[in-house]
Amino acid sequence: MQHKLFHKIILAASFLLAAITYSQNSKFPKIDSLIKIRETNPATILLAEIDSARLKPSYKAEYYFLLARLEGLKNQADDSFENFMIAKRKYKDLDSLEKVASINLQIIPLLTSSKNKDLDPQPFMKEYLDYAREKNDPELLAKAYMQLGSIFINSDIQKTIEYFNKAIQENKKTGDSLMNAKIHHNLGVAYGEKTEKKDSAIYHYEIALEEYEKRGLTDYISYIYNNKASVLKQLKQYDSAIAYYKKAEAIAPKEYEKENKRLLYKHMADAYEQKGDFPNAYRYLKLEKTYQDSIQQSEQNSAMLDIQTKYEVEKKENENLRLRQNRIWLLAAVGALILVLIIGFLSYKNLKSKKKITEKEYEVQKQKLDSVLKQQELAGIDAMIEGQEKERQRIANDLHDNLGGLLATLKLHFQNLKVRKDRLKEEEDRLLKQTDDLIDEAYQQVRSIAHAKNAGVNAQEGLLPAVKNFASKVSASNKLVIEVEDTDMDDRLENSMEIMIFRIIQELITNVIKHADASEATIHLTHYGDAINILVEDDGRGFAWEEVKPKEGMGIYSIQKRVEHFGGTVDFESVPGKGTSVVINMPLS
Repeated sequence: MQHKLFHKIILAASFLLAAITYSQNSKFPKIDSLIKIRETNPATILLAEIDSARLKPSYKAEYYFLLARLEGLKNQADDSFENFMIAKRKYKDLDSLEKVASINLQIIPLLTSSKNKDLDPQPFMKEYLDYAREKNDPELLAKAYMQLGSIFINSDIQKTIEYFNKAIQENKKTGDSLMNAKIHHNLGVAYGEKTEKKDSAIYHYEIALEEYEKRGLTDYISYIYNNKASVLKQLKQYDSAIAYYKKAEAIAPKEYEKENKRLLYKHMADAYEQKGDFPNAYRYLKLEKTYQDSIQQSEQNSAMLDIQTKYEVEKKENENLRLRQNRIWLLAAVGALILVLIIGFLSYKNLKSKKKITEKEYEVQKQKLDSVLKQQELAGIDAMIEGQEKERQRIANDLHDNLGGLLATLKLHFQNLKVRKDRLKEEEDRLLKQTDDLIDEAYQQVRSIAHAKNAGVNAQEGLLPAVKNFASKVSASNKLVIEVEDTDMDDRLENSMEIMIFRIIQELITNVIKHADASEATIHLTHYGDAINILVEDDGRGFAWEEVKPKEGMGIYSIQKRVEHFGGTVDFESVPGKGTSVVINMPLS
């Protein structure tokens, strides 16, 4: 339930932030359009509504770029330059070098017209020119050379003309006819206002005018008429100059309309005055004064509008502040909820971890108990084997020392009786001989069993000789013939390991003697790597495994447990009537 609530809150917050971001971003194209047509007041209001702190890096760079352009239109050169530099840094961080170059190009005329002489446009011009040359882009180079020409127009007119001509050469590669007209227009101004080559000025003005007229660009046509009138006035062709001024008046540009008309009437008044037509000069001076007053009134209105705009901006900023505060509270609530969920999750995870630790401890205790039980079981097996060894030793000693001695004494007595056999009857002699033979056979069998049971590993000989010796003694009765085969058994094993393997083989052969009724058996010993393989085969009666499955206390059971404890395996293969095979693989480490 908490998870679903948290998901809904996060989703709602995401939609709210996305909506705010989209609302802000959608204003940028409109602000750009307003700046292009020099509608500074509505552009200012829209830009003030944007919360720059919430913008993504790319939009934040654009925000400062628009702000710089807007301040430039308001003649706030210092603020404009500062914000251009902020925008430039942000675009550099975004690796948007084309935007950086564009900003450099806009900073140059700003610094050229600035009253602050400490601001040098040359570094910005060089940076832009380097970028244009690196890109080898004729369009960028044409713009660069035109700006360079504008920089030197008041200080080195020859350098200005040189750069303008370079701009024309680069622009020819692009085929941009409008850009070509603008460069010729600038060349006309350079020749017309700064040199005596007035014919050259008219020549370039005509080239520009032809393109402007073809495109119907009335504002630019008006500027050409004004420029040509200025040249004609300098040539004292006042009537022609006034005619061009009037043509310019008829299509006065809307851009800075009042200021353009004020300047136009001032130039016309000056032309009439130089011509000697003082009434018309006075009339146009009055018109200039009228537009001057109108401009001042407009400036007052603009100032009042600026005050109103600032009020609206402050109002909007307060609303934004309240909105930010609400967002902060929302984010705080979401953060608190996330914290509660994290604590809950960690608590649940901690409980689960404790449960796992408890289960692990229980498993460890169980393993310890199993290990103890296994050790106890192994100790029991060891004790049982040790008991069996002692019992074998005791029986062997008893057979050899007691019954063996008794039978030997008895045999001696019968041999003494044989010395006096001439005194006995023939029948008694036969019985005595038979008894003597039976006693001798019983004695030999007791000795054979005692030696077989008491056989062991001699510390100086090792496992293989002991096994061969054991097999030889068992085979002496001719009832069971045992063959011993070995592979890589030249090296000795650890003594306790040799004794254990020998006892296992002894137990298996004893089982063959007792149960298999076999005539032949084979013992294979193979040493490979860090392991030993033992194979005991016989040709006896065999058995069904299910019927004789080893139980605790049996010899086979002890063998299995002993081998398994040392990491080995025991496999029995037996078919009734076809003998038995026992395969043991025992690691030596």
